[in-house]
Amino acid sequence: MNFQDIEYAGFRSWPAMEESEQGGVVLRFSDGYTKRANSANILTRQEGNYHPLVSRCERYFEERGVPCIFRLPSFCNNGEFDQYLTDINYQFTDRSLVLSRSLEGAAFDNQTLILKGRRDWLASFCRISGTDINRHEAHLDILERINDEVLMAVLVENDKDVACGVGVISNGYFGLYDLVTESSSRKQGYATKLLNGMLSWAVSMGASTAYLQVVADNHGAINLYKKLSYEYSYEYWYRVRRK
Repeated sequence: MNFQDIEYAGFRSWPAMEESEQGGVVLRFSDGYTKRANSANILTRQEGNYHPLVSRCERYFEERGVPCIFRLPSFCNNGEFDQYLTDINYQFTDRSLVLSRSLEGAAFDNQTLILKGRRDWLASFCRISGTDINRHEAHLDILERINDEVLMAVLVENDKDVACGVGVISNGYFGLYDLVTESSSRKQGYATKLLNGMLSWAVSMGASTAYLQVVADNHGAINLYKKLSYEYSYEYWYRVRRK
C-alpha cells in the first residue's frame, strides 16, 4: 500500500479552498476550519537548511490570517526537521493514526441509512454533535467542494438522528470523515451500524481500500475500527508555534 496515495486521496476527499505543492510540501488553506485543511503537509523527507522552508510556509499562512501549522506523517522519516521545529518553538500536538483495510472480497452487514444533500446532512451533523450550524460555514464550503463520489449518511433510530458520517471514494480509496454519534446514544451499537452501512456502500461502488484518521488517544473508536478489521498504517502529528 502506498501511503502517499492515501494522503492525496485524503486531500481530494477533504478539499481545501487553496492547495499548492512544492518540493514535497502541500500547502492547504480553508479559512481556518480544521488543521487538516489549513496546514503545511510534509510528504517527503526534507534535508539541508530548513529555515527557507519554514519561512515560506509562515509567510503563506500569515498572508491568509491563520497560524502556520505543520503536519508530519511518520512514513516520511523527518525526525531532524521535526526536531528543528521543536527548537524554534513549534509545539507537538494532536498525534493521530491512519488506519486502513482492504475491501477486496469484503462483505458487511448492510444497514438502512438516510442519504442527504450537503446542507441537510450538515444540519443533522450539528444536531447530533450539539454544535451551532451558524459556525459551520467553512465546514459547508469544504463539503460542497468534494468532487469525487460521496456518501452523506445519517443513521436514524426511532425517528431520531443518532449517528452520521461522510464517505468519499477517490482513486479507489474510501475515506471516512465527520463520524459522530449523539451523546445519549453512544455505546448502543449505532456507530457499528453506521460504519457497516457505509462500508457496504463503498464495496458496492467498487472501492478497493478503506482508510480513516483517528486521534491516537481515542481508544474506544480505535477498538471499534479494529473490530471492523482496520489496521495501523502510519501516524501523523501537528506542530503549532507556542504563543
